[in-house]
Amino acid sequence: MSEEVTAGGREFVFAMIWAALLYAVCGVIMSVFSRYFVIGAIISLLIFCVFGFFVLTRYTARFTYTLKDGRLRINRMIGKRNKEIEIPCSAITDTSYGSMPRSFPKRRYNMTKSIISSKRLMYIVYTDADGTLGAAIIQPSSELMQEIEKERKKPI
Repeated sequence: MSEEVTAGGREFVFAMIWAALLYAVCGVIMSVFSRYFVIGAIISLLIFCVFGFFVLTRYTARFTYTLKDGRLRINRMIGKRNKEIEIPCSAITDTSYGSMPRSFPKRRYNMTKSIISSKRLMYIVYTDADGTLGAAIIQPSSELMQEIEKERKKPI
């Protein structure tokens, strides 16, 4: 089973609203530092760089989730650059939906288009080949969630 997740029109509208709000905030910052306009300009530039990072890594990315032969392959493509992880379903130790568990590992891969909402996210904790805990956050459909759970609970 395979599915592809990309940002759509709703995410574009949110990005434009955030850009307009940040533009207004940066205008206020520059007016506060009117005497030292270079400081206000640097702060504004840093704010828009952080905003651009989130838009590039989430809204312009194409995420592909593939479940085949007991392996979950998660791929994030931005332009021609790929970031891919492959998790054997037998190595998945825990999954949760909707909210991040308190004991979620710090080393995680965030492979979702959502920035704010976490309602439809699936949190996966797995064991790496070297025995350390890893984590991935994905945004699959309910059918793929059920398939992952079925593969995870399948006897070896």
